Amino acid sequence: MIGIDIMKKFILCFFILMATSGILRAEPITFEATVNSPRVSLDEALQLTLTFTGINQNLDPISLPTLDGFSAKYLGPSTSISIVNGDYHSERSFIYNLFPNKVGRFQIPPISATIAGQTYTTKPIDVEVFESSTQAQASNGASHVNQGPTTESLKDKIKIMVYLEKREAFLNERVGLDIKLLVNNVSMRDIQLTQFEAPGFIVDPFQASQPYEQVVDGIKYDIIEYKSFIYPSHPGDLVLGPVQIQGNVIYKTGQENPFNQDNSLFGSNGFSNFFDSYATRPVTVTSQPLTLHVASLPQGNRPKDFSGSIGQFDFQANVSPLQVKAGDPLTLKMAITGSGNFKSLKMPVFRAPGFKSYGPQIKDVGGEKTADTVIIPMSASIKEVPILSFSYFDPSIKDYKTITQGPFPIQVTAPNPDQDFKAVGFSDVSRETLGANPFSFGKMLNNVRHILKKLFSSIWFWAGLLLIFAAGISNYLWRRFQDRLVHDPAYARRLKALREATQGLGQAEGYISNAKTKDFYGLLSKVLRDYLANKWHQSSAALSMEEILSHLKTAKLDETHIAQVKTILEEADLVCFAGLDRDAGQMRKDLSQTQDIIAHLEKFLR
Repeated sequence: MIGIDIMKKFILCFFILMATSGILRAEPITFEATVNSPRVSLDEALQLTLTFTGINQNLDPISLPTLDGFSAKYLGPSTSISIVNGDYHSERSFIYNLFPNKVGRFQIPPISATIAGQTYTTKPIDVEVFESSTQAQASNGASHVNQGPTTESLKDKIKIMVYLEKREAFLNERVGLDIKLLVNNVSMRDIQLTQFEAPGFIVDPFQASQPYEQVVDGIKYDIIEYKSFIYPSHPGDLVLGPVQIQGNVIYKTGQENPFNQDNSLFGSNGFSNFFDSYATRPVTVTSQPLTLHVASLPQGNRPKDFSGSIGQFDFQANVSPLQVKAGDPLTLKMAITGSGNFKSLKMPVFRAPGFKSYGPQIKDVGGEKTADTVIIPMSASIKEVPILSFSYFDPSIKDYKTITQGPFPIQVTAPNPDQDFKAVGFSDVSRETLGANPFSFGKMLNNVRHILKKLFSSIWFWAGLLLIFAAGISNYLWRRFQDRLVHDPAYARRLKALREATQGLGQAEGYISNAKTKDFYGLLSKVLRDYLANKWHQSSAALSMEEILSHLKTAKLDETHIAQVKTILEEADLVCFAGLDRDAGQMRKDLSQTQDIIAHLEKFLR
């Protein structure tokens, strides 16, 4: 019995050795390049796959050479292993998306790779790019001879135009700046105007318009417009730009995402995601720089009260009440309206003998600047508030203008003999006391001591002192906070992320009520992407779906919320780019889910 068992074990080991020797039998190494289609349109992505067979070791991705007519983006690796009739077969592939840049016939050149000292080279692949997918489909079976690259390219479909209100201006003059993004027959999302070079300029925040359609040079474009004002801060020829706008172009890949396949031994996954047949490609369009010639203001006839105001303005002023007693306050109101550089505009300063005045309260709202000043006539001999003047430079006539208001007649009477003198700063000191012996130092010192004693014994004095101290501390902390916002843009973006997301979602209910399904889901996608971009201090235009999910996994967000983020973004893309329909009930459900996701992320992403 023992001999039989030994014999069985020997036979089993023999067969295992034979099978193993077959598995370990070396497979020839091959290297080839393939594409999913030889014909593609400008709005599609071509998928290039570089495949090694007979390789058991890990390999680094292959660096592609420069490809005429295409931009490349590496998607990732794919590995497959099979055993058929004892034969071992392994493949390792590297997959790339190639984004067409122009129409024409192109060739993907031979690509080389070195394995264990041996160089392997693929065969070249001919590819033809068409303007539209309809033309690409119609070309199947047809031949196109000698069709070289044409001027039609992605740059012809996505353009940026920058306009200045004028090309010559004066120092500190307000000049309108208009930036337009023109998109023709291309799906684009995550559009963002980036910061641009503007040395020598102060630039107002940009206001973006809602997208609209317009025919330019006979071609219909979807247009987004950004408007602002710039203010040249020194003379000379100042260069503005170039201006850049970033975004993601949506491409059709023509097949499912190879990384969502099921590599189990029991077959492939039966669930496919529609979104896998689409890909995004970051695109940046850049304008030509513009030059603005800036001239200094003339010196010859400059008014003495000119303080740097430039534009077209109107100046108004009034005084009230017109009848007061000496020492009682008057209110001087001044208002400047018009168009121009309100940043450099300074309100006239009131100075006149016989009056005591206090710092004005200045308000700046849009195209109007106001100042309210308390002035006190100190003598009954004063008959009027003197003339006020405001001077500015009008660039339309290239000269200075001065507007005057007043004088304003007022009636000032002396206080009654039994009435205390009420001028601010002299409360509790009667006119009789001042008149009895105005030069008596001892009496004045006693009055001061009396006032201080009353102050120190008053709880309101100490409460006011505490309030002033608290205000000082608050002002210090506020200044530190503002300073960090200026010098730490990542912190500023994280801080504003929730506020901007909340404001953005505030528009959603209007889209639901008006059945604007595409606008609604476009808003959800933009708000969620912008929120995450602000939290991570990145450009939302450069965040692909894969990068968002990777960041969330790295941050160790739970799988449930990661899946919810992916669902919202994918559903938004399906509605916006594939015509998927959604009713009002589903829209409200998705809005509530997006709000819940952002609320959770706000607690999680600090």
